[in-house]
Amino acid sequence: MAKTSKLELSKKDMNFFSMFSSSAAQAGSYLSLALVLLLGFILIGGAIYAVLSIQTTAIQNNINTLNAKMQSDSYQAELTKYTEIQNSMSDLNQQYYDVSSLLAKVSTLDKVETKYMDSIYSNLPADIVITQVKYEDGTITLTGNANNYYSPLDMINNFTKAKLFSNVSITKITQLDTTSVPLTAEEQATIQKYTFTIQCNIKSSYAVLISRLIDDTKATPLTAVKSQKLDVGTQYSESGVNTYTLADGSTYTLSRVMINNASITDAQMATIRQSDTITGLVSGAIDLKLFYVLSSANGGVQG
Repeated sequence: MAKTSKLELSKKDMNFFSMFSSSAAQAGSYLSLALVLLLGFILIGGAIYAVLSIQTTAIQNNINTLNAKMQSDSYQAELTKYTEIQNSMSDLNQQYYDVSSLLAKVSTLDKVETKYMDSIYSNLPADIVITQVKYEDGTITLTGNANNYYSPLDMINNFTKAKLFSNVSITKITQLDTTSVPLTAEEQATIQKYTFTIQCNIKSSYAVLISRLIDDTKATPLTAVKSQKLDVGTQYSESGVNTYTLADGSTYTLSRVMINNASITDAQMATIRQSDTITGLVSGAIDLKLFYVLSSANGGVQG
């Protein structure tokens, strides 16, 4: 019995050492795996760090190169040249506006056609002398002398028959006082005793000038002057007036309107904003100025 007990105890001791050895081997396996994983993380982290370091160095080198280029004399010279070109463009834009304004005024210049002057002199009574011819706003004004009272009236009748004028009227006929000057009979017979003034109205057409300007102290032009010549009683119209966009994308908003150097009323301005159009009837020369401010979307102040 005692031997059997010793044998069993020996078996138990062997089983214990076997279990201990197995646990130790398993722990060693886990430790090796952990070391492998740690090494893998270290390698991946190192690779990522290396890549980021290379990229950071490359970017920093590009920044340093760009800064050096921007500080170089050649770049500064180009920057100065760019500023000068911008200033020149601004001056040329102003000159373009001035020239276009002059061309618009010349193209719409109110003048008398030769057919009217030819008709006037071909229909003069023999005893009439024209001393002055004036043309303004579609009206020819004739001043002259006549031997008798009815000669200017005959001239009006001749002009009416010629049908060149929409209306002919005499505004003044005055008899000269010759009693204060001693004259011979021959002089009395030849002297022109009457002075007169006659107005001949033509079917008039007038210039309509439209300008778009920045609402600043210089009234910097946004565009060239738009000009046209329209008959009296016809309607002028300009649409799309609420905003104006330049080629560079800058948008301007209408701030105020002046017609023949007079500001329009608030009610008229409200109508224009609502319809995005400005219209009117031609009854004389029209000088329409549209003033704009830089839109708030572009960093400006909206009017």
